[in-house]
Amino acid sequence: MSEAPLSLIQAAILGLIQALTEFLPVSSSGHLVIGQALLEIDSGGGASFEVAVHMGTLLSILVVLRDEVLSLLRGCVLSQHRTSAWREETTFIILSAVPAGLIGVFFKDLLESAFNHLWLVGATLTFTGVILLSTKSRQGARERLTLIDSLLIGLAQAIAILPGVSRSGATISAALWLGIERDRAARLSFLMSLPVVGGAGLLKALDLSTQALSSELVYAMSVGAIISFIIGIFALKAMLKWIIKPSFAYFGVYCLLMGLIILSYSCHLF
Repeated sequence: MSEAPLSLIQAAILGLIQALTEFLPVSSSGHLVIGQALLEIDSGGGASFEVAVHMGTLLSILVVLRDEVLSLLRGCVLSQHRTSAWREETTFIILSAVPAGLIGVFFKDLLESAFNHLWLVGATLTFTGVILLSTKSRQGARERLTLIDSLLIGLAQAIAILPGVSRSGATISAALWLGIERDRAARLSFLMSLPVVGGAGLLKALDLSTQALSSELVYAMSVGAIISFIIGIFALKAMLKWIIKPSFAYFGVYCLLMGLIILSYSCHLF
């Protein structure tokens, strides 16, 4: 299969794919791999473009959930905001990022190579579908996290580093199984993504600072990030409405079918 460098139009398409799939529980990273394969794209920057569009959707979270984020930030600065409940939630959000951070640091090269295997995306999408379908009848009632909750959700978030495993799907499903209320599970899931995605973006930025990037790649990364940010705002708002309904689990049907299709397609390539 011949590949061409990433064009601005292709960057916009991939940014759109990222925005539409980051907050839906269908794995944005998996769909980016599928999109690049179907469009015969070589991003030219490896994981650099991937991180750029993820940073775009991270900014979407900061916009849509700005009240929750500002409350956490005020608590960091103003002592009168540091209630026991605030300290617990902030601590647990930070702790939830530890498993993904450790795996990301120690298995960085192995994880980046996973994005080159379409069959793996098919397998992990199938896994995501099964997990999502398992939450159909889960109706949690708790709003506050415990230490065990944060670590278990953090482990789910770490597994979701693999392309094809939905981060939001894995963390929200874990929260639902732990008995956390649906809307709260979704908001916590997206808040928990901030240190993970932000940390990954910072590390990648440090790597890129020592590399000479082509102007074409820089423009492509910028276009992809802008598109993923703008469309991501609408996608996140839609997701926060869908999560309160049992139909959230039916995204699992899509993931299951897509995973099986990708697996079948990949097998024909071998």
